[in-house]
Amino acid sequence: MIPSAAVVQLATVAGALACACTGFVVVLRARAAGSANQAALRNAASREAALVDAARRLACAARASVDAVRDEIVRAARAVAPDIDGVLIYEEDEGALRCVVASGSRFAYFDGTRVALDDLCSLPSRALAAGHRVTLAEAEATKLHPGDFAAVAIPFAREAGRACVLAIASQRAIETETIDRLVMLADQAAPAYLIALDREHDRRRAEYDGLTGLLTPRALRQRLAVLVDRARLQPAARLALLFVDTDHFKCWNDRYGHAAGDALLREIAHVLRSAAHRADDLVARNGGDEFCVVFTETDKSTAIERAETLRRRIAALDVARLRPPDAEGSVRITASIGVAAFAADASTASDLLERADAAMYHTKETGRDGVSYAAPDRSLARLSMCPPVAEMLRPV
Repeated sequence: MIPSAAVVQLATVAGALACACTGFVVVLRARAAGSANQAALRNAASREAALVDAARRLACAARASVDAVRDEIVRAARAVAPDIDGVLIYEEDEGALRCVVASGSRFAYFDGTRVALDDLCSLPSRALAAGHRVTLAEAEATKLHPGDFAAVAIPFAREAGRACVLAIASQRAIETETIDRLVMLADQAAPAYLIALDREHDRRRAEYDGLTGLLTPRALRQRLAVLVDRARLQPAARLALLFVDTDHFKCWNDRYGHAAGDALLREIAHVLRSAAHRADDLVARNGGDEFCVVFTETDKSTAIERAETLRRRIAALDVARLRPPDAEGSVRITASIGVAAFAADASTASDLLERADAAMYHTKETGRDGVSYAAPDRSLARLSMCPPVAEMLRPV
């Protein structure tokens, strides 16, 4: 039998051990909580730093291009909200919102899709109409993707005709703090995005003719120089340029007015644009009623044949429908075309333009409505369809 004093001592020791264990557990829990809090603080600080970094990167991207800003928005959104798996950007386009960015494997097929601006079942349209962020839980809207657990749409540009919406989706819950950070990101992105859009618009105005939509003379020369430089590095490269001048355009303009003249230029531009088959082919308005077409991966004889096809198409145009209804008389519209090729006729971009221009004037001087080119002996010759073009270009 254990003495009573020993029992008391054992009970005291057991109690002390129990208290010590309890204290140890409390300490462990406190340390764990402290570690979790520190991890949470580190994550929060990291995400705040990501927002600061995003502001700097967005400003730099605005100077580059709209695509650079879009890429930066996607990168920053994923840094701010690592658990999301879908980032989409919608832009207003002819009465609808068009998806211009679809990041995430679940959303790849969204690229280019459109939703009506007044479709309030669509989360992006609903957010734009509300003028503020809208979450899937708050709105009676369909999911962006059937697999979404959570989604939020945030308008970040609301100018008429240039509205933009950032949409985020996840297969997990999105915390309120994370949504707040995404709203801050959208606010930061808006100025950069609009600046980039303005710069792109100005760039397009400098590169494309406002009337015909074709390249401007400056843009043509810049791109032609690049093509020629590239061709120098590829011995087998083939490059040909057509210089096209509209016959009797001044007479048409004087008789039927500038509106009819503009309509005729747009019609000819359409014909020339349809002749460009490769991505690197160029079609430009050189000024007034002059045009240029650059064919890549095309030899000289093929270019001359294409020029003849274009001449026939222009001569066959139904231009009567372009005249004012009460107009009297008629003006027959044709084209004088000159052809030159690199490196057979020229070694630089400017030389190529000059040789094609000279061939075009040769066509003008020999009766218009035709195709001329530089012969092997450097003289200028007008095309005759018999014998075949390849035979006519063969050196004597």
